[in-house]
Amino acid sequence: MNVKNNNSAGNLAPHKLVMLITAVQKSKGTFFADFIKTFDANLQIAIVGTGTADTNLVEFLGLKDNKRSIIFSIVREEKVNAIMEALEERFRTVNNGTGVSFAVPLSSVIGKLSYGFLSNDQRMVSKNG
Repeated sequence: MNVKNNNSAGNLAPHKLVMLITAVQKSKGTFFADFIKTFDANLQIAIVGTGTADTNLVEFLGLKDNKRSIIFSIVREEKVNAIMEALEERFRTVNNGTGVSFAVPLSSVIGKLSYGFLSNDQRMVSKNG
């Protein structure tokens, strides 16, 4: 999304968006989805996934269950570093040191209102916008 900021003409450059994918213990899925939402994630989808590690390895690592909550969140690119740092801390303190999160850039979104909702940009969804 290469759009130049041209404030003199009243146009505002859009925020770049990413899909943040986070995998945590199934029992912690709601906690982490709510936590990520505090970073203005207007759209999140959570699904239950199953790990692919061998049963012996899972038992050796002390993991009782290989079921995971996979959370897909759309967030602004400029918030990713703050979210990742906060998640790293929560993984250590809330999730017994387990959890994975990564971001994938989105190249486009169709529709001004959809984009405004996903980017949490009220200027894009207001009646005057």
